[in-house]
Amino acid sequence: MPSRRKRTRGQSVVEFALVVPVLLLLMLTAIDFGRVFLGWVNLQQMSRIAANHAAEHASAWGTPGDAAQKARYQTKVKNDARFMVGCEPPDPIPDPIISSGTQLGAPVTVEMTCEFGLITPIISNILGQTIQVSASTTFPVKEGVVATVPGGGAPIQVPPVAKFTGSPQSGWGPLVVTFTNESTGAPSSQVWNFRVAPGGTGTGSATPNSSLTTGPQTVTYDCVGTPGQTCTFGVSLRVANSGGTHTTTKTDYITVAVPPLPPDPMADFTGTPRTGLEPLVVNFTADDPRDPDPVVYTAWDWDLNGDGTFDAAGPTPSRNYPNDGVFDITLRVTDSTGAQSTITKKAYIIVTNKVCIVPDFANVRINGAQARWASAGFTTQVLFQAGPGNYQINYQSITGGTIDPQPSGCASIITVGP
Repeated sequence: MPSRRKRTRGQSVVEFALVVPVLLLLMLTAIDFGRVFLGWVNLQQMSRIAANHAAEHASAWGTPGDAAQKARYQTKVKNDARFMVGCEPPDPIPDPIISSGTQLGAPVTVEMTCEFGLITPIISNILGQTIQVSASTTFPVKEGVVATVPGGGAPIQVPPVAKFTGSPQSGWGPLVVTFTNESTGAPSSQVWNFRVAPGGTGTGSATPNSSLTTGPQTVTYDCVGTPGQTCTFGVSLRVANSGGTHTTTKTDYITVAVPPLPPDPMADFTGTPRTGLEPLVVNFTADDPRDPDPVVYTAWDWDLNGDGTFDAAGPTPSRNYPNDGVFDITLRVTDSTGAQSTITKKAYIIVTNKVCIVPDFANVRINGAQARWASAGFTTQVLFQAGPGNYQINYQSITGGTIDPQPSGCASIITVGP
């Protein structure tokens, strides 16, 4: 019996040793998740305090805003954050989300997140060293509520709704745009921002009208850069009355482009034909390489002989070159502003002599002689000596291979015979 009791106690000790780590893990896990839950409660309380303050002072995040109220918002929420355990609250405290305007009853949301460190090894290996906890609270805008409830000191006032239009919305700079306030709800004040970030690289200037709710606001926009570059501008309008405020913003509402530079003239031309035998007639045509948007020219001056003298005019002159030579051609154009452009094409026209080589008539029959003579470029008729029938030619008065000796070119007369 004593031996059996000893074995039982030993077994209990072993079992207890095996169970203790599991119990310890469960306890640490419970502590970890308890810390996280307590942190979430604290974070939720912080978001409620932040959203409540923002709902009471919503206009502080409008235009032009209230830096003092924003600072009190940060201080109030950070004071509550001192009780946070296991997590450092965000710094600075996130601004409230006021996406529907600051009129009475519009939603104001504050969202916060925090990273809590885990101390249980197994849990941290599974979930990571930290776990993110988020909290969000939404309150309606309460700013000005006392003055708008019955018995609160004033009749109920419906908050205004900001609306506006601008015309034109795009064009070359400098662009003059007229803005019209079309807000409803009888606003008693208005604040314009004619260049809301993000915007373009251009500069905008405004001359606001003194009217509060009606009348045009004239703004001159400009864009600085290379021709064709565009700049965009956002525009916002904030209106208010005793019932609340409302802001509307139109991003990329105005587009202004850098105007193109005035076109400069650019001379160019073609000539047809460019080579040939004298006399050679060449037709010239002025051209603009920037078609289909050519510059409008008012004058075309040509030097068609290459001697430095402008001796022809008009967009399509012609010239007869009676003698051989190589000719440079120059064109000068003038546009409506008086600007000029000149182009010279070297050795553009080449005119050559008529050179005819006397053919060899040996063993050619007389009925093929004239065709052979004409194919060599000669314009005269072949003379034949008397002989039997369609004889073979063995004699010619000008030796074959001789360049036509006549100064007029290709006009010699040849006699052939048997």
